Amino acid sequence: MKEVTPADITQKWPNNLVLVRHGLSVYNEERELINRGVLKTYSSKIKSLRNADIPLSPKGKAQAKKTGIFLAKKYGHFDIVFASPFKRASDTARLISQSLPKTRLVTEERIREKEFGISDGMTQEEIKEIFPYEYSRKLKEKKYYYRPIGGESYPDVNLRIWAFLSSLVREYPKTNILVVSHSAVMLCFRKVLEKLTEKQVMDINQNDDVQNCAIISYKFDPKLKPKPKMKLDIYNKIAW
Repeated sequence: MKEVTPADITQKWPNNLVLVRHGLSVYNEERELINRGVLKTYSSKIKSLRNADIPLSPKGKAQAKKTGIFLAKKYGHFDIVFASPFKRASDTARLISQSLPKTRLVTEERIREKEFGISDGMTQEEIKEIFPYEYSRKLKEKKYYYRPIGGESYPDVNLRIWAFLSSLVREYPKTNILVVSHSAVMLCFRKVLEKLTEKQVMDINQNDDVQNCAIISYKFDPKLKPKPKMKLDIYNKIAW
């Protein structure tokens, strides 16, 4: 039997798949203050907003612009930019695209933020006080499989990322694709593309989570076994 060589393979994957987390948001700024004990809860301004409407901070806008300059220099051109419809991600994509003037920008709902349901905008102490059963259930089921009422678990997000990647394989072979999304979603990209375990995903989340406006990049590798696919090339690259 003739050995299959890279030249015999019909490439279905993009050449490059680059993922960028949105820039620093006003929510991220307040969450850091809560984690440091400076604030006890989120401000009324943050609590009055839908998760989808949380904007970038001034620093987040600057991060996006500098990241766009870096991406233009490194990759030259992207055939398409897919952006989460959430404002902080769509604005990041728009600012990045200023350095990619010929690239088409498309809103893609399957890469939106993980849905947090009734826990949205609440601290752990608030959840424990207001929804003690939910807090106990979360401790029992643990972060990966826990699905808050009205929200999603990580496996739920994996399913829509799998569907999105299936679309890329069908419609965008041999292209450069840029995706602007959210940290939990980017972990799900890693889970699906690299076939990571629950433990591996949660270890990354705990010890090396994706930073604001950080870059994850995959390259198509025709030599990978058992079949050609995307290979991790860059993780958590900061360009700002």
